[in-house]
Amino acid sequence: MSFTWHQAVKFALERYAARNSTIRIERDVFLAQELSNITRDTGSTGKTPGQTVSRVLQELRDEKYLFFSDVGIYTLNQVPVSAADEDLPDDVLENAVEEGLLVLTDVETSSDVSLLRVRRGMNALRKQTLANYRNSCALCDVNDKGLLVSSHIARWADHPEARGLLSNTICLCTLHDKLFENGYFAMDDGLNLIWKSPQTIRAIEIWRQQCTSQFKLPRGIKPATTFISEHRNRVGLGN
Repeated sequence: MSFTWHQAVKFALERYAARNSTIRIERDVFLAQELSNITRDTGSTGKTPGQTVSRVLQELRDEKYLFFSDVGIYTLNQVPVSAADEDLPDDVLENAVEEGLLVLTDVETSSDVSLLRVRRGMNALRKQTLANYRNSCALCDVNDKGLLVSSHIARWADHPEARGLLSNTICLCTLHDKLFENGYFAMDDGLNLIWKSPQTIRAIEIWRQQCTSQFKLPRGIKPATTFISEHRNRVGLGN
């Protein structure tokens, strides 16, 4: 049975990734390892099989099956991307955030390399979260990046699978982040704020009245209702 060039290249990409335990695909190395397998699977060598494979790689990139990094490598765009497992360019990590594929795992504190990789993954998540909220707090006018954080809705320890998801992060200023984290306010499913009552700290009441706006929707991925509801119930502001 012969496969189309698209099918054969996809199978080859998966074989290459599994054999080398990587999502990084360098064109020349890939061709050296898989070109003969691809021509075998298609039953046709053609005059310039290497150029044909390059054309298919470009088409798979256009289809978002592959991501092409600024450093000149392809990465699979269909599998989870574990930040701790290998060194990946920043744009690959940022793309993984956009595609909902970034995995941020717990690592041993003695593993400096893995810790550094996870921190880079977290930086990619922060960058994409801030961009999703136009580099401004979702609840006030603070737009100094030094005062903004990627605030998780569902806690890091509670939902490991959601650590790298934009639907589980909100761009907040440092004060709104701490108030949210400590249950001074939550949100209903329509993203309207629910404040802890009665409010006995005068500074927080002033901040609520004078420095907090309605939730500003992000440009892309919105907070998931599942996470919003869980946070609301966890801090005791559920219905």
